[in-house]
Amino acid sequence: MKIVVTGAGGGHFYPLMAVVERVRKEVFIQKLISPDIYFFSDKPYDEKILFELQVKFVQTPAGKLHLYPSLETFTGFFKTLYGSVVAIFKLYNLYPDVVFAKGGYASFPTLLAARLLSIPVIIHESDTVSGRTTTWAGKFASRVAISYPEAAEYFDKTKTALTGQPIRDKLIPEEKFTRTYPTRERPVLLILGGSQGSQRINNVILEAVPELLKRYDIVHQTGDLNTEDVKKVMGEKLKDHEFKDHYFAEGFIDLSLFYPKADFVITRAGSAMFEMALWRLPILVIPIPRSISRDQTSNAYAFASRGLASVLEEENLQESILVKQIDLILKDKNKYEQMVSHMGVFDNSRTAAITIARELIRVCLSHLD
Repeated sequence: MKIVVTGAGGGHFYPLMAVVERVRKEVFIQKLISPDIYFFSDKPYDEKILFELQVKFVQTPAGKLHLYPSLETFTGFFKTLYGSVVAIFKLYNLYPDVVFAKGGYASFPTLLAARLLSIPVIIHESDTVSGRTTTWAGKFASRVAISYPEAAEYFDKTKTALTGQPIRDKLIPEEKFTRTYPTRERPVLLILGGSQGSQRINNVILEAVPELLKRYDIVHQTGDLNTEDVKKVMGEKLKDHEFKDHYFAEGFIDLSLFYPKADFVITRAGSAMFEMALWRLPILVIPIPRSISRDQTSNAYAFASRGLASVLEEENLQESILVKQIDLILKDKNKYEQMVSHMGVFDNSRTAAITIARELIRVCLSHLD
């Protein structure tokens, strides 16, 4: 058996690896020969995980194609064209049983190659608004998995399933896990700035930290691009602060260690929100502006409309408003408990990776008949 997975960016990569992880476990449970698995993309993203899951990286060049005129779109077109030719030859040489795609610009060459070579395709859409690549691929994919019911309108309903978001096992709590209103003196705030970090969020957080530290412990994932600058600035700001040792900043952190200990999360509107829902963590969402990402705003309000989150749009992001929004939830036991009680609406994410992995294996085995 051979499986190719493809996608771009951390928001696509880690759900792909969640499915790969489950494929490895499912073939063991079913006593099948473990498949060869390949990751086709423009870069490996996380070589450590690829090594751990025995996934071979195959580079296929790709460029971003923006809807607005830009030099990056011009050069991206030729990168994608070249990458598509590369993908056709590399995919033909492997000729996998199935291709599983999460979308993004880097998945287009591989999906095009799979289409031309008549290789079965299964796709997953993480957002409420389907991306251009995923919408296009949905027209010829044999199966479509979605995380939000809102995304169903973009695909053929006869081959679309609401699976939830694939999540790695280490980030899924035990089924008996419960969360109660924090009664300790200093609740824990977990601040996630996105895979690259958000300069805008970090700047406001830096202004708000001295005030927030008076009553909260803070764990701040800054993104690697901003770590040193944040540490330097906060070292100066907090040098005489009574609770300076209650602020922790790092580029990336192992969230499986902090989800159980945190009481509240500030985040972008990416796929990690499904992990927070499983951990029953109330959320303050600061989506990427609509002008840059329409899906983030839509995702944020999808969570808010279900009572799981509060939304603070970036254009309204100010120190005083941020502090007030945090206090509004953490000081109100009824509001906090209501948010926690609504989190079960996305519990299907607990088994999403299993569902998709089994379908991939089914397609592989069908070729052996």
